[in-house]
Amino acid sequence: MSAGVEKPNNKRATAADPTSRGDADAKRTKRNLGSDGEDTLSPGSVDHAYALVFAKIAQDEIDQESAPRPVQIPTIAYFKPPTLFHTDELFSVRRSGTKAVLSAAKFLLGVSSSLDGEPLRRCSGFWIDWDEESKTGLVLTTARLIRTKDAPVSVWSGGEEYATNADVTVHLLNGTSAKGQLVYHQPHYDLAFLNVQMDQPIKLPSFNEKDVEFAQKIFRLGRDNALNLRITYARAEYLNPSMYERYHNIYFRSPDGHGDDNEYDNGGPVIDLGGKVVGMVNDPERFESFIPSSIVLNCLDSWRKYQHFARPHLGMTFNAIELLEPSHVDMLWRMYNIDDGLVVQEVSKGSNAEILGIQKGDVIESINGKRVSTTIEFENMLMSTCKVPSDVEVHISVGVFHTLKKERSTIELTANLSELGEVITS
Repeated sequence: MSAGVEKPNNKRATAADPTSRGDADAKRTKRNLGSDGEDTLSPGSVDHAYALVFAKIAQDEIDQESAPRPVQIPTIAYFKPPTLFHTDELFSVRRSGTKAVLSAAKFLLGVSSSLDGEPLRRCSGFWIDWDEESKTGLVLTTARLIRTKDAPVSVWSGGEEYATNADVTVHLLNGTSAKGQLVYHQPHYDLAFLNVQMDQPIKLPSFNEKDVEFAQKIFRLGRDNALNLRITYARAEYLNPSMYERYHNIYFRSPDGHGDDNEYDNGGPVIDLGGKVVGMVNDPERFESFIPSSIVLNCLDSWRKYQHFARPHLGMTFNAIELLEPSHVDMLWRMYNIDDGLVVQEVSKGSNAEILGIQKGDVIESINGKRVSTTIEFENMLMSTCKVPSDVEVHISVGVFHTLKKERSTIELTANLSELGEVITS
Protein backbone atom coordinates (compact mmCIF):
# COMPACT_ATOMS: atom_id res chain seq x y z
CA MET A 1 0.00 0.00 0.00
CA SER A 2 1.26 3.50 -0.78
CA ALA A 3 2.32 6.09 1.77
CA GLY A 4 -0.86 8.08 1.07
CA VAL A 5 -2.95 5.14 2.28
CA GLU A 6 -0.88 4.36 5.34
CA LYS A 7 -1.11 7.87 6.76
CA PRO A 8 -4.85 7.75 7.65
CA ASN A 9 -4.30 4.38 9.34
CA ASN A 10 -1.70 5.98 11.59
CA LYS A 11 -4.16 8.74 12.45
CA ARG A 12 -6.82 6.23 13.36
CA ALA A 13 -4.42 4.56 15.77
CA THR A 14 -3.68 7.94 17.33
CA ALA A 15 -7.36 8.78 17.78
CA ALA A 16 -8.07 5.49 19.54
CA ASP A 17 -5.37 6.09 22.14
CA PRO A 18 -6.38 8.82 24.64
CA THR A 19 -2.83 9.06 25.96
CA SER A 20 -1.66 10.23 22.58
CA ARG A 21 -3.62 13.46 22.94
CA GLY A 22 -3.35 16.10 25.63
CA ASP A 23 -4.53 15.39 29.17
CA ALA A 24 -7.52 17.69 28.64
CA ASP A 25 -8.80 15.48 25.77
CA ALA A 26 -8.15 12.35 27.78
CA LYS A 27 -10.16 13.65 30.72
CA ARG A 28 -13.05 14.69 28.47
CA THR A 29 -13.32 11.17 27.00
CA LYS A 30 -16.40 9.41 28.28
CA ARG A 31 -17.03 5.73 28.13
CA ASN A 32 -20.37 3.99 28.38
CA LEU A 33 -20.51 0.29 29.00
CA GLY A 34 -23.15 -1.43 26.84
CA SER A 35 -25.26 -4.37 27.81
CA ASP A 36 -22.91 -6.66 25.86
CA GLY A 37 -19.95 -5.51 27.91
CA GLU A 38 -18.25 -3.68 25.00
CA ASP A 39 -17.04 -0.11 25.15
CA THR A 40 -19.09 2.37 23.10
CA LEU A 41 -18.30 5.98 22.28
CA SER A 42 -20.61 8.67 23.62
CA PRO A 43 -22.18 10.82 20.89
CA GLY A 44 -20.55 14.23 20.91
CA SER A 45 -17.36 13.02 22.50
CA VAL A 46 -14.00 13.80 20.91
CA ASP A 47 -13.35 10.11 20.26
CA HIS A 48 -16.69 9.79 18.52
CA ALA A 49 -15.87 12.73 16.27
CA TYR A 50 -12.48 11.24 15.38
CA ALA A 51 -14.08 7.89 14.66
CA LEU A 52 -16.61 9.44 12.28
CA VAL A 53 -13.91 11.35 10.40
CA PHE A 54 -11.66 8.37 9.91
CA ALA A 55 -14.52 6.06 9.08
CA LYS A 56 -15.38 8.49 6.29
CA ILE A 57 -11.76 8.50 5.08
CA ALA A 58 -11.61 4.70 5.13
CA GLN A 59 -14.87 4.42 3.19
CA ASP A 60 -13.65 6.96 0.60
CA GLU A 61 -10.51 4.86 0.09
CA ILE A 62 -12.57 1.70 -0.41
CA ASP A 63 -14.87 3.48 -2.86
CA GLN A 64 -11.89 4.85 -4.78
CA GLU A 65 -10.19 1.47 -5.06
CA SER A 66 -13.37 -0.28 -6.20
CA ALA A 67 -14.38 2.43 -8.67
CA PRO A 68 -13.91 1.61 -12.39
CA ARG A 69 -10.72 2.98 -13.87
CA PRO A 70 -10.96 5.80 -16.41
CA VAL A 71 -11.02 4.52 -19.97
CA GLN A 72 -7.78 5.30 -21.84
CA ILE A 73 -8.60 6.51 -25.34
CA PRO A 74 -5.53 5.98 -27.59
CA THR A 75 -6.45 8.80 -29.94
CA ILE A 76 -6.24 11.44 -27.19
CA ALA A 77 -4.06 9.78 -24.53
CA TYR A 78 -0.50 11.02 -24.10
CA PHE A 79 1.89 8.80 -26.04
CA LYS A 80 5.64 8.86 -25.58
CA PRO A 81 7.31 7.23 -28.60
CA PRO A 82 10.43 5.10 -28.07
CA THR A 83 12.24 7.16 -30.72
CA LEU A 84 11.49 10.67 -32.00
CA PHE A 85 10.59 11.27 -35.63
CA HIS A 86 9.53 14.92 -35.82
CA THR A 87 13.01 16.38 -35.38
CA ASP A 88 14.85 19.10 -37.27
CA GLU A 89 17.14 16.54 -38.92
CA LEU A 90 14.15 14.80 -40.52
CA PHE A 91 12.33 17.91 -41.72
CA SER A 92 13.26 17.36 -45.36
CA VAL A 93 12.07 13.73 -45.36
CA ARG A 94 9.19 13.98 -42.88
CA ARG A 95 6.33 13.48 -45.33
CA SER A 96 7.92 10.83 -47.57
CA GLY A 97 9.58 9.16 -44.59
CA THR A 98 6.34 8.91 -42.63
CA LYS A 99 4.60 7.16 -45.51
CA ALA A 100 7.52 4.76 -46.03
CA VAL A 101 7.85 3.90 -42.33
CA LEU A 102 4.13 3.29 -41.77
CA SER A 103 3.99 1.06 -44.84
CA ALA A 104 6.96 -1.04 -43.68
CA ALA A 105 5.64 -1.21 -40.10
CA LYS A 106 2.87 -3.52 -41.31
CA PHE A 107 5.32 -6.39 -41.86
CA LEU A 108 7.58 -5.62 -38.86
CA LEU A 109 7.31 -7.93 -35.82
CA GLY A 110 8.79 -8.48 -32.40
CA VAL A 111 10.56 -11.80 -31.68
CA SER A 112 11.95 -13.22 -28.45
CA SER A 113 13.67 -16.38 -27.28
CA SER A 114 14.06 -18.26 -24.04
CA LEU A 115 16.14 -21.20 -22.91
CA ASP A 116 15.05 -23.53 -20.11
CA GLY A 117 12.42 -21.02 -19.09
CA GLU A 118 14.88 -18.10 -18.85
CA PRO A 119 14.69 -15.14 -21.27
CA LEU A 120 17.50 -15.14 -23.83
CA ARG A 121 17.06 -12.35 -26.39
CA ARG A 122 14.49 -9.84 -27.62
CA CYS A 123 14.84 -8.71 -31.24
CA SER A 124 12.79 -7.71 -34.25
CA GLY A 125 12.00 -9.54 -37.46
CA PHE A 126 9.82 -9.20 -40.55
CA TRP A 127 7.65 -11.32 -42.81
CA ILE A 128 9.29 -12.40 -46.07
CA ASP A 129 7.08 -15.22 -47.37
CA TRP A 130 3.61 -16.74 -47.07
CA ASP A 131 2.29 -20.21 -47.96
CA GLU A 132 -1.44 -20.03 -48.58
CA GLU A 133 -1.93 -23.80 -48.58
CA SER A 134 -0.33 -24.44 -45.18
CA LYS A 135 -1.23 -21.03 -43.74
CA THR A 136 2.40 -20.56 -42.74
CA GLY A 137 4.41 -17.35 -42.74
CA LEU A 138 8.19 -17.14 -42.93
CA VAL A 139 9.96 -14.59 -40.72
CA LEU A 140 13.50 -13.31 -41.29
CA THR A 141 15.48 -12.23 -38.24
CA THR A 142 19.00 -12.35 -36.84
CA ALA A 143 20.65 -15.58 -35.73
CA ARG A 144 21.69 -13.65 -32.61
CA LEU A 145 18.17 -14.42 -31.41
CA ILE A 146 19.42 -17.85 -30.33
CA ARG A 147 23.10 -17.07 -29.76
CA THR A 148 24.34 -18.03 -26.30
CA LYS A 149 28.04 -17.22 -26.70
CA ASP A 150 29.98 -14.70 -28.80
CA ALA A 151 33.40 -15.17 -30.38
CA PRO A 152 35.97 -14.71 -27.58
CA VAL A 153 38.44 -12.62 -29.62
CA SER A 154 37.61 -11.92 -33.27
CA VAL A 155 34.59 -12.94 -35.29
CA TRP A 156 37.06 -14.75 -37.57
CA SER A 157 38.36 -16.85 -34.67
CA GLY A 158 35.09 -18.75 -34.23
CA GLY A 159 33.62 -19.80 -30.92
CA GLU A 160 30.02 -18.57 -31.24
CA GLU A 161 27.43 -20.93 -29.87
CA TYR A 162 23.72 -21.19 -30.73
CA ALA A 163 20.84 -22.81 -28.89
CA THR A 164 18.84 -24.42 -31.69
CA ASN A 165 16.48 -25.85 -29.06
CA ALA A 166 15.53 -22.41 -27.71
CA ASP A 167 11.86 -21.54 -27.50
CA VAL A 168 10.98 -18.74 -29.93
CA THR A 169 7.96 -16.47 -29.68
CA VAL A 170 6.73 -14.16 -32.43
CA HIS A 171 4.89 -11.09 -31.14
CA LEU A 172 2.16 -10.19 -33.61
CA LEU A 173 0.87 -6.72 -34.34
CA ASN A 174 -2.59 -7.36 -32.87
CA GLY A 175 -1.02 -7.83 -29.43
CA THR A 176 -1.11 -11.64 -29.46
CA SER A 177 1.82 -14.04 -29.67
CA ALA A 178 2.48 -17.18 -31.69
CA LYS A 179 5.02 -19.93 -31.33
CA GLY A 180 7.84 -19.59 -33.84
CA GLN A 181 9.58 -22.63 -35.25
CA LEU A 182 13.27 -22.13 -35.96
CA VAL A 183 13.72 -23.79 -39.35
CA TYR A 184 17.22 -22.57 -40.22
CA HIS A 185 20.03 -20.31 -39.07
CA GLN A 186 23.25 -19.34 -40.82
CA PRO A 187 26.12 -18.20 -38.56
CA HIS A 188 28.30 -16.54 -41.21
CA TYR A 189 25.60 -14.11 -42.29
CA ASP A 190 23.82 -14.13 -38.91
CA LEU A 191 20.42 -14.87 -40.48
CA ALA A 192 17.61 -17.03 -39.13
CA PHE A 193 14.25 -18.17 -40.56
CA LEU A 194 11.17 -18.85 -38.44
CA ASN A 195 7.94 -20.54 -39.48
CA VAL A 196 4.72 -19.20 -37.92
CA GLN A 197 1.21 -20.61 -38.33
CA MET A 198 -1.23 -17.84 -39.28
CA ASP A 199 -4.96 -17.90 -39.95
CA GLN A 200 -4.90 -15.06 -42.47
CA PRO A 201 -2.55 -13.70 -45.15
CA ILE A 202 0.13 -11.21 -44.15
CA LYS A 203 1.72 -8.15 -45.71
CA LEU A 204 5.03 -8.94 -47.39
CA PRO A 205 7.83 -6.45 -48.06
CA SER A 206 9.12 -5.22 -51.37
CA PHE A 207 12.91 -5.45 -51.68
CA ASN A 208 15.18 -3.00 -53.43
CA GLU A 209 17.45 -5.42 -55.26
CA LYS A 210 20.21 -2.83 -55.68
CA ASP A 211 22.34 -2.00 -52.67
CA VAL A 212 22.00 1.50 -51.28
CA GLU A 213 24.36 4.20 -52.46
CA PHE A 214 26.84 5.96 -50.23
CA ALA A 215 25.08 8.61 -48.07
CA GLN A 216 21.64 7.47 -49.22
CA LYS A 217 18.87 8.32 -46.71
CA ILE A 218 17.51 5.25 -44.91
CA PHE A 219 15.47 4.24 -41.86
CA ARG A 220 16.22 1.48 -39.40
CA LEU A 221 13.08 -0.04 -37.87
CA GLY A 222 12.43 -2.16 -34.79
CA ARG A 223 9.80 -2.87 -32.15
CA ASP A 224 10.32 -2.57 -28.41
CA ASN A 225 8.87 -4.79 -25.66
CA ALA A 226 5.48 -3.10 -26.01
CA LEU A 227 5.59 -3.49 -29.83
CA ASN A 228 5.91 0.28 -30.18
CA LEU A 229 7.61 1.30 -33.40
CA ARG A 230 11.26 2.35 -33.18
CA ILE A 231 12.53 4.58 -36.02
CA THR A 232 16.14 5.61 -36.53
CA TYR A 233 17.07 7.90 -39.40
CA ALA A 234 20.53 7.55 -40.92
CA ARG A 235 22.55 7.62 -44.11
CA ALA A 236 24.25 4.59 -45.58
CA GLU A 237 28.01 4.46 -45.16
CA TYR A 238 30.52 2.05 -46.67
CA LEU A 239 33.51 1.22 -44.46
CA ASN A 240 36.21 -1.39 -44.26
CA PRO A 241 35.30 -3.55 -41.23
CA SER A 242 37.38 -4.18 -38.16
CA MET A 243 38.63 -7.62 -37.13
CA TYR A 244 35.42 -8.05 -35.11
CA GLU A 245 33.11 -7.95 -38.13
CA ARG A 246 32.39 -9.89 -41.25
CA TYR A 247 32.79 -7.89 -44.45
CA HIS A 248 29.29 -8.05 -45.90
CA ASN A 249 27.91 -5.12 -43.90
CA ILE A 250 26.92 -1.54 -44.68
CA TYR A 251 26.91 1.00 -41.85
CA PHE A 252 24.62 3.69 -40.41
CA ARG A 253 25.73 7.29 -40.17
CA SER A 254 23.17 9.06 -37.97
CA PRO A 255 22.85 12.87 -37.92
CA ASP A 256 24.02 13.04 -34.30
CA GLY A 257 26.92 10.70 -34.90
CA HIS A 258 25.66 7.62 -33.11
CA GLY A 259 21.89 7.30 -33.33
CA ASP A 260 19.60 5.54 -30.89
CA ASP A 261 21.27 2.13 -30.76
CA ASN A 262 19.19 -0.61 -29.22
CA GLU A 263 19.14 -4.40 -29.24
CA TYR A 264 15.42 -4.37 -30.08
CA ASP A 265 16.29 -3.21 -33.62
CA ASN A 266 18.47 -6.25 -34.31
CA GLY A 267 16.87 -8.32 -37.08
CA GLY A 268 14.54 -5.53 -38.18
CA PRO A 269 14.37 -4.15 -41.71
CA VAL A 270 16.24 -1.17 -43.15
CA ILE A 271 14.15 0.72 -45.69
CA ASP A 272 14.63 3.51 -48.21
CA LEU A 273 12.36 6.53 -48.69
CA GLY A 274 10.12 4.46 -50.93
CA GLY A 275 9.47 1.94 -48.18
CA LYS A 276 11.45 -0.82 -49.88
CA VAL A 277 13.70 -3.08 -47.82
CA VAL A 278 17.39 -2.44 -48.46
CA GLY A 279 18.75 -4.68 -45.71
CA MET A 280 18.42 -6.30 -42.29
CA VAL A 281 19.75 -4.71 -39.09
CA ASN A 282 22.83 -6.54 -37.84
CA ASP A 283 24.29 -5.78 -34.39
CA PRO A 284 23.25 -2.11 -34.00
CA GLU A 285 24.59 -1.89 -30.44
CA ARG A 286 28.24 -2.42 -31.40
CA PHE A 287 28.74 -1.56 -35.05
CA GLU A 288 25.55 0.13 -36.30
CA SER A 289 25.55 -2.11 -39.34
CA PHE A 290 23.12 -3.92 -41.60
CA ILE A 291 23.27 -6.75 -44.13
CA PRO A 292 22.40 -5.32 -47.57
CA SER A 293 19.46 -6.57 -49.59
CA SER A 294 21.68 -8.18 -52.26
CA ILE A 295 23.13 -10.58 -49.65
CA VAL A 296 19.71 -11.17 -48.04
CA LEU A 297 18.08 -11.95 -51.39
CA ASN A 298 20.87 -14.33 -52.38
CA CYS A 299 20.42 -16.18 -49.08
CA LEU A 300 16.64 -16.22 -49.47
CA ASP A 301 16.92 -17.58 -53.02
CA SER A 302 19.14 -20.45 -51.85
CA TRP A 303 16.82 -21.16 -48.93
CA ARG A 304 13.74 -21.35 -51.14
CA LYS A 305 15.50 -23.78 -53.49
CA TYR A 306 17.54 -25.93 -51.13
CA GLN A 307 16.52 -25.05 -47.51
CA HIS A 308 20.09 -23.99 -46.77
CA PHE A 309 22.79 -21.67 -48.09
CA ALA A 310 26.45 -22.60 -48.09
CA ARG A 311 29.39 -20.31 -48.71
CA PRO A 312 32.90 -20.99 -50.10
CA HIS A 313 35.63 -20.57 -47.48
CA LEU A 314 38.69 -19.08 -49.19
CA GLY A 315 40.79 -18.57 -46.07
CA MET A 316 41.32 -14.81 -46.52
CA THR A 317 40.02 -11.49 -45.23
CA PHE A 318 40.07 -8.24 -47.20
CA ASN A 319 39.83 -4.46 -47.26
CA ALA A 320 38.52 -2.61 -50.30
CA ILE A 321 41.00 -0.17 -51.87
CA GLU A 322 38.22 2.27 -52.79
CA LEU A 323 37.37 2.69 -49.08
CA LEU A 324 40.90 3.66 -48.07
CA GLU A 325 41.92 7.27 -47.58
CA PRO A 326 42.32 9.01 -50.99
CA SER A 327 45.97 9.77 -50.29
CA HIS A 328 46.58 6.08 -49.63
CA VAL A 329 44.84 5.11 -52.88
CA ASP A 330 46.95 7.71 -54.72
CA MET A 331 50.12 6.17 -53.30
CA LEU A 332 49.10 2.66 -54.44
CA TRP A 333 48.35 3.98 -57.90
CA ARG A 334 51.75 5.71 -58.11
CA MET A 335 53.60 2.60 -56.90
CA TYR A 336 51.65 -0.19 -58.60
CA ASN A 337 49.27 1.46 -61.05
CA ILE A 338 46.41 -0.02 -58.98
CA ASP A 339 43.42 1.89 -57.60
CA ASP A 340 40.83 -0.87 -57.32
CA GLY A 341 40.44 -4.37 -55.85
CA LEU A 342 40.64 -6.04 -52.44
CA VAL A 343 43.76 -5.94 -50.29
CA VAL A 344 44.40 -9.24 -48.50
CA GLN A 345 44.53 -8.61 -44.75
CA GLU A 346 44.94 -12.16 -43.46
CA VAL A 347 45.65 -15.56 -45.02
CA SER A 348 44.57 -18.58 -43.01
CA LYS A 349 47.42 -20.92 -42.11
CA GLY A 350 47.38 -24.09 -44.18
CA SER A 351 44.65 -22.82 -46.50
CA ASN A 352 44.68 -23.44 -50.23
CA ALA A 353 45.27 -19.71 -50.73
CA GLU A 354 48.46 -19.86 -48.65
CA ILE A 355 49.66 -23.00 -50.41
CA LEU A 356 49.18 -21.38 -53.81
CA GLY A 357 51.23 -18.32 -52.85
CA ILE A 358 48.73 -15.61 -51.91
CA GLN A 359 50.21 -13.42 -49.19
CA LYS A 360 49.10 -10.67 -46.88
CA GLY A 361 49.17 -7.36 -48.80
CA ASP A 362 48.43 -8.90 -52.20
CA VAL A 363 45.49 -7.50 -54.15
CA ILE A 364 42.55 -9.60 -55.42
CA GLU A 365 41.49 -7.93 -58.67
CA SER A 366 38.94 -10.37 -60.08
CA ILE A 367 36.79 -13.42 -59.29
CA ASN A 368 36.05 -15.79 -62.18
CA GLY A 369 37.14 -13.09 -64.62
CA LYS A 370 34.92 -10.32 -63.15
CA ARG A 371 36.43 -7.24 -61.57
CA VAL A 372 35.73 -6.91 -57.87
CA SER A 373 35.81 -3.61 -55.96
CA THR A 374 34.02 -4.20 -52.64
CA THR A 375 33.67 -7.05 -50.18
CA ILE A 376 29.88 -7.03 -50.72
CA GLU A 377 30.45 -7.61 -54.45
CA PHE A 378 32.91 -10.34 -53.47
CA GLU A 379 30.34 -12.06 -51.20
CA ASN A 380 27.67 -12.04 -53.90
CA MET A 381 30.15 -13.48 -56.41
CA LEU A 382 31.03 -16.25 -53.98
CA MET A 383 27.39 -17.14 -53.40
CA SER A 384 26.70 -17.26 -57.14
CA THR A 385 29.27 -20.09 -57.46
CA CYS A 386 27.45 -22.50 -55.13
CA LYS A 387 23.88 -22.88 -56.36
CA VAL A 388 24.02 -26.70 -56.58
CA PRO A 389 23.02 -28.27 -53.25
CA SER A 390 25.10 -31.44 -53.69
CA ASP A 391 28.40 -29.58 -54.07
CA VAL A 392 30.91 -29.85 -51.23
CA GLU A 393 33.57 -27.71 -52.90
CA VAL A 394 33.88 -25.21 -55.72
CA HIS A 395 36.70 -24.07 -58.00
CA ILE A 396 37.19 -20.32 -58.23
CA SER A 397 39.51 -18.42 -60.56
CA VAL A 398 41.18 -15.55 -58.69
CA GLY A 399 43.11 -12.73 -60.37
CA VAL A 400 45.92 -11.64 -58.02
CA PHE A 401 48.44 -8.82 -58.05
CA HIS A 402 51.46 -9.89 -55.97
CA THR A 403 52.77 -6.70 -54.39
CA LEU A 404 56.23 -7.99 -53.45
CA LYS A 405 56.91 -9.42 -56.91
CA LYS A 406 54.98 -6.65 -58.67
CA GLU A 407 53.41 -9.18 -61.01
CA ARG A 408 49.97 -10.61 -61.75
CA SER A 409 48.77 -14.19 -61.86
CA THR A 410 45.53 -16.15 -62.10
CA ILE A 411 45.17 -18.77 -59.39
CA GLU A 412 42.64 -21.61 -59.42
CA LEU A 413 41.43 -21.95 -55.84
CA THR A 414 39.51 -24.93 -54.52
CA ALA A 415 37.24 -23.85 -51.68
CA ASN A 416 35.16 -25.96 -49.32
CA LEU A 417 31.48 -25.07 -49.00
CA SER A 418 30.19 -24.59 -45.49
CA GLU A 419 27.13 -23.19 -43.73
CA LEU A 420 29.27 -22.23 -40.74
CA GLY A 421 31.05 -18.95 -40.11
CA GLU A 422 34.47 -18.91 -41.72
CA VAL A 423 37.42 -19.20 -39.31
CA ILE A 424 40.83 -17.69 -40.13
CA THR A 425 43.78 -19.26 -38.29
CA SER A 426 47.17 -17.57 -37.97
